[in-house]
Amino acid sequence: MRTIMRRVAVTAALVLSLGAAAACGDDDPAGGASDGGAASGAFPVTVTHKLGTAKIKSAPKRIVALGEVDQDALLALGVTPVGMVELTGVQPDGLAPWSAPKLTGAKPKLLKTGDAGFNLEEVAALRPDLILAAGDYAIDKEYDKLSKLAPTVAYQTGPAEDAWQQITLQVAKAVGREADGRALVGKVDTALAAVKTQHPELVGKTFALTSIFPNGNIGVMKSETDISVKLFKQFGMVLPPTVAKLPGDGFAAQLSMEKVSVLDVDVLLSYYNDDPAAQKKFEGNKLVKDLAVVRRGSYIPLDLKWFWPLRTPTSLSVQYVIDQIVPKIAKAATAAKPA
Repeated sequence: MRTIMRRVAVTAALVLSLGAAAACGDDDPAGGASDGGAASGAFPVTVTHKLGTAKIKSAPKRIVALGEVDQDALLALGVTPVGMVELTGVQPDGLAPWSAPKLTGAKPKLLKTGDAGFNLEEVAALRPDLILAAGDYAIDKEYDKLSKLAPTVAYQTGPAEDAWQQITLQVAKAVGREADGRALVGKVDTALAAVKTQHPELVGKTFALTSIFPNGNIGVMKSETDISVKLFKQFGMVLPPTVAKLPGDGFAAQLSMEKVSVLDVDVLLSYYNDDPAAQKKFEGNKLVKDLAVVRRGSYIPLDLKWFWPLRTPTSLSVQYVIDQIVPKIAKAATAAKPA
């Protein structure tokens, strides 16, 4: 049975709907990591992170990944976890279009998450020998219990702050594949660097990435250290000071409709938590329709398949963003005034 949930995004009521749910998964979730995964000669390995230290004595064979960035890094390195996060609302199989092609053998157990984190009994049943959770929003609550099950790797900086590059390198170290991890990051960063050349119209343009709630309030990514903001900056785009200075200590702020003028940037992107009524209400508001960014066609409504890889870039989803979403952003940026 699949039940859609909301992931609380560590700031005053900013709810970013991910839709992670329970799934039956493969009938035999006891299968180990794919052959050719962890490099046995690299061990023992110690990974120090913000919440503690993971000491990995030998090549892990039963890896559970509790963050999308973690699991995509594993898959990109050719390692299949025994358990990983399910995404609903993107594809019927609970996988993302950028990660599904990497699963050619037995499907991992797809794990549910809720406001309190993952079901630890489900995780324990997989008999993990390594847990990767740098991208798990609830890891602060779960870490003590998870680390008793197996060496557990959490974030280096903070929830939603570690860049995909940082997490990818950390995952590669944990599985004894540091050189391969550096090569992977270099390859994807090269593709990102090419965006500025292929789409010079993006360079210097301001943006706002938002999530609209049913009550009409607007969640806005406002921190320079946020992972999605870092991705836009790699495109050459700029978080405007008017957004960056919004009140609040988290990586996002919540605006009332009366403050919507702060979103009159070069490119505005909005996700509606798969709620057509919220989208209709927002787009039909006169204050929104009168924004210059909307009038000139530089506003982009996002579905989950577009929002999530922007919100949570990974070593696999970045290329999807470059191929599928960047052309739309570039078209919107073209209509804006020169930077």
